[in-house]
Amino acid sequence: MIIYKFFISLIYFSLYPLLRLTLRKHDFKQRTSFRNIHIDECIWIHTASLGEVNAVKPLIKKLLDTYPKKTFLLTCMTKTGLSIAKEISGKLYVHQFPLDIPHIMRKAFNVFMPTLIILVETEIWPCMLSQAHRKKVPVIMVNARLSQKSYKRYKKLRWLLRKEFSTIKEICAQSEKDAEKYKQLKFPSVINANNLKFSIDLPEYETHVLRHAWKYQFNDFIIAFGSSRPGEEMLVKDLYYRLKPVIPKLKIIITPRHLQRMTEIESFFDENEYTLFSESNPLKPFLIVDEIGILPQIYALCDIAIIGGSFFDFGGHNPLEAIWYEKAVIIGKFHQSCADTVEKFLSEKAIIVSYQEELFNDICTLYQNNEQRIQMGKKAKSILLENKHSLSIHWNEIVKWI
Repeated sequence: MIIYKFFISLIYFSLYPLLRLTLRKHDFKQRTSFRNIHIDECIWIHTASLGEVNAVKPLIKKLLDTYPKKTFLLTCMTKTGLSIAKEISGKLYVHQFPLDIPHIMRKAFNVFMPTLIILVETEIWPCMLSQAHRKKVPVIMVNARLSQKSYKRYKKLRWLLRKEFSTIKEICAQSEKDAEKYKQLKFPSVINANNLKFSIDLPEYETHVLRHAWKYQFNDFIIAFGSSRPGEEMLVKDLYYRLKPVIPKLKIIITPRHLQRMTEIESFFDENEYTLFSESNPLKPFLIVDEIGILPQIYALCDIAIIGGSFFDFGGHNPLEAIWYEKAVIIGKFHQSCADTVEKFLSEKAIIVSYQEELFNDICTLYQNNEQRIQMGKKAKSILLENKHSLSIHWNEIVKWI
């Protein structure tokens, strides 16, 4: 760990000018300086990005309501995650995650003064754990998952990080497979608490009202491509022109995972092919959503939801928002980040796992079988509701440490 800290600090100071240029001024200050934060003590919750923020949102709300006199800080790695986190509650402190550099993390602990750290999913940072160990701050992991790749890496490093890992007092894993991997790494207290993402509670929408508000016709057949990643916009564009002769009233909504790619995405389409969500122009074949927080409405008004990040090797994204709205859901073969979730629905034939070359046929089959689409959506929603108890399991474990 001493060697790791030495080299990570050396890299930081060597690349300092480049970091100042790469990270915007505000981002760099947020991740290295904490002058505007005034906290006596807090419970520090750390998430990676938007997906993790959404997963723990019900848990955070319950914590804020149950412990109004305690201070809660949420840190995140991405701007979209931070934006959504700020909407949870005015009582929640929100900040970018500090760079995991020894002197920066030491400064963060002196300012934040955490009494408990809650890490979400796979957010294990050596310098953070080292400071927690030194300050005797307990760490618990919630909705924890562990890929086979990460498991092999942690298994090799276990003896090097044994003091840091000893700071993690409890792990609430999101599946039995994840729990078993953590147990094999000799963590002292591991339980299968199931996936917190099943505890979602989204707004109810009336489809015909939404369609009218978005200027769609009642009989338009709408395919939502949610959380698209590089390569998938061109995939769905090619699909549209193949599907159009089969589905005359076809409309496509594309919601990019990262809005900083908007310029790149727009370059794939001619001006007469697409409309931006932020503009009130007449609808064209493709609607490209250039604002965050809109995805639930899109899933509520669509006929088929296709989950992005899964047709190229990005690990896939959470299909549960679309399932909440009882939609027929298609996800690609690269869904390893949510494999256990997908497997749960796939075993009941409540989701379709597709490949690039099969996607055209899978969409056509669902279009031509209205009853199949409806039953898929209903079955998936019932499975989601059956697994919604994850929040209460997590809660019973977390309150032991507050």
